[in-house]
Amino acid sequence: MANVAHEPVKQAMNRIRQLSADDEARFLALARECALHDEVSFLNEARREGREQGWQEGRKRASWESCVSK
Repeated sequence: MANVAHEPVKQAMNRIRQLSADDEARFLALARECALHDEVSFLNEARREGREQGWQEGRKRASWESCVSK
């Protein structure tokens, strides 16, 4: 890797190397990444279900309103 002159970047890179060498830290990082991914998936599924429910309710309401207005 190229030599970096900026001290905060050097410190961050050294910390990443230390954490990467630690099996427990890598495991915890992977577990956190998986949990964040799962959370996003659950939220997206909930949004999809909410949209579908909204569409169904909208169709029922439109059908009911067309029957009442006749």
